[in-house]
Amino acid sequence: MQKFDITLETMVVTSIEITEEKKTILYVSHECDDETGEIIWQFHSGSGKYDMANMRLVRLSTILAIDPGIAEISELPIGCAAIRQFPGASWEIAVE
Repeated sequence: MQKFDITLETMVVTSIEITEEKKTILYVSHECDDETGEIIWQFHSGSGKYDMANMRLVRLSTILAIDPGIAEISELPIGCAAIRQFPGASWEIAVE
């Protein structure tokens, strides 16, 4: 079951690479904004293309509908990123 520290309806950050170009989610980060204390989850393809014009806000439920396997890293600690090489590969956790 879902263990994220946010609800399924909470907005998360992704990009058109995920939502429109249907690329695979290979990079996930979990952060806490120092000023607001807001929890921020980001889901990307790992391409490094983070131009603001390409960013999108979607519900966590949308991300889980795109890739249900993301639930595997629902307990990713704040301040860490999870990276995998391809769908179904093991996630590597790194402190950011």
